[in-house]
Amino acid sequence: MARENKSISIETQRPDFLEDLSQSYNLRRKNIIILTGDVSGLFWSPRSQGFLALEQFLNVELKNKFNLVRMDIATGLSFYEPDTEEEITRICESTDGYYTPAGRIEALRKMIASSRHSPLSALVLLQGMGDAFVRVRRLEPTIKPMCVVFQFAGALFPQGDYSRLSELERQCLISFLSWVSGPLFREGPELLILINSVKSEINAKILALPHAVHMEIELPDLEERNAFIGHFAARHKTVEFSHGADKFAEDTAGLSLNHIKDLMEVAARKKEPLTRQHVVEDVNTILQAQLGDIIRIKYPSHTPKDIVGFKATGEIFTSIFERCEDPETAVSAILVSGPNGSGKTFQLEAYAADSGRVVIELAGIRGSYFGETDRFFELLRWHIATFGKILILVDEAHTAFGSVHARETHQTEQRLSGNIIKMMGDPRYLGKVLWGLMTSRPDELDPDIKSRAPIQVPIFDLEGEDRKAFVAELFKRKKITLTEEEMNEVLSLTDYYSVRDYRNLTAEVLAQKRKEPKRTVLDVLSGWQASKSIKRQREFQEMIAALHCSYPLLLPEQYRGIPDEALMRQVEELKRLLRHY
Repeated sequence: MARENKSISIETQRPDFLEDLSQSYNLRRKNIIILTGDVSGLFWSPRSQGFLALEQFLNVELKNKFNLVRMDIATGLSFYEPDTEEEITRICESTDGYYTPAGRIEALRKMIASSRHSPLSALVLLQGMGDAFVRVRRLEPTIKPMCVVFQFAGALFPQGDYSRLSELERQCLISFLSWVSGPLFREGPELLILINSVKSEINAKILALPHAVHMEIELPDLEERNAFIGHFAARHKTVEFSHGADKFAEDTAGLSLNHIKDLMEVAARKKEPLTRQHVVEDVNTILQAQLGDIIRIKYPSHTPKDIVGFKATGEIFTSIFERCEDPETAVSAILVSGPNGSGKTFQLEAYAADSGRVVIELAGIRGSYFGETDRFFELLRWHIATFGKILILVDEAHTAFGSVHARETHQTEQRLSGNIIKMMGDPRYLGKVLWGLMTSRPDELDPDIKSRAPIQVPIFDLEGEDRKAFVAELFKRKKITLTEEEMNEVLSLTDYYSVRDYRNLTAEVLAQKRKEPKRTVLDVLSGWQASKSIKRQREFQEMIAALHCSYPLLLPEQYRGIPDEALMRQVEELKRLLRHY
């Protein structure tokens, strides 16, 4: 969940994760720290009075207490400071604690250089350095402990059982576990910091160690973004914000400070004001780079005023979003069903925008993330925690999630669905996150997911006077008038039309009138009509929606008073008929 705003000034505060690291090391005796989350962000350093990248920040804030060493799978071992290299060389190679022969200095440098592209050799060398610190500390109790920063730890110690790892990966993991599991390391002051963007990529055997702890660096909250934007704007007078710096800070939820800096630097160079559109594009680019095309942030421009008809449905949606402002009355998910083209997405987006919620759209989860469910879910949850109140929109939800009960569902899909079910049921998200599950086939949704949606709202095609008023208003907005006689004829010819079909009709009328201004709606309908190919399927979907309804007043007349058993028999009969199509 997002952190509470801090009251202390930026000049003195330290990032939350550094405070957590300090407490874990000093009070809980944890000396293996796994850092994930915003590992590529910027962090305020009270010592340097500036915003620094994570590795720079760790070096500045920890070098007075530790001798810092860096390690990654590509470049091997290196040092952040020349003084640190000299001190570690002295500890490892000195003959008397003061003098280090030149030959030994050169020998250590050659060993470090030779291990550059050999992670196993580098790990063995690190263990040797750690043993030297243990040995020398007996004579010099005040020497600073060694702190090793492992960058890209998921590449060095990838997830998987021994049987699934390559020979080199298995040797690296066992060598590391052998070193850190020994009493000399467990009880010593040396510190290892493993950095990776997501926890799920790091081998679980490391995470399970009793002296290891995982910390997730959250994306910057509103106060941190405001502080950074103010800090940057004070030094770059040409940067402008189209709706003010405060609004820009609100809109940049989901971005790291690095990405916010990039936006402001480009705007400062171009001398163009920053708009919400710039932010939305950047947020979506970043999310899609991390999670693929399955996720998109939307700020709908339409509101309930743009919805024609559906008064009763609108009152229900308004009450749902109002009650979700309070965790005591909030629901975790709503199920919105109805036949294709009935306007489910348009309406839900409109009421979300009216309530001030950000809309996150998910689509194609199963196909895109088959086998990557843990990483996907970790990143999704991490991003969700940063936004304010949101609506997670899942279109055609019955195809988005695999069943946790069906035998044919792959275990990775089951895990994804299980994780999302857990998130829906997490009381910490009540009021903050509302899931909008939209589908034309709610009967195919997993029961565990449906049970998380106590409110089920069907959307049907309008009937009678409501339908007439809808069609009249739709044409009126396009400055097309219809006489009473023409209206009745149009309604007769379009009795099977969906909301989407009527929008397509108005587009067709406008297109033909541009070529021939005197053409009427009836002229157009004499040569064009919406396809009837899914008429029977839409009737079937309408019946299923009627079975998934929390508000009987929304049911069309033909379904009111019909017992569920009778309606279910009709559904089964129509289902058998459709199989022969």
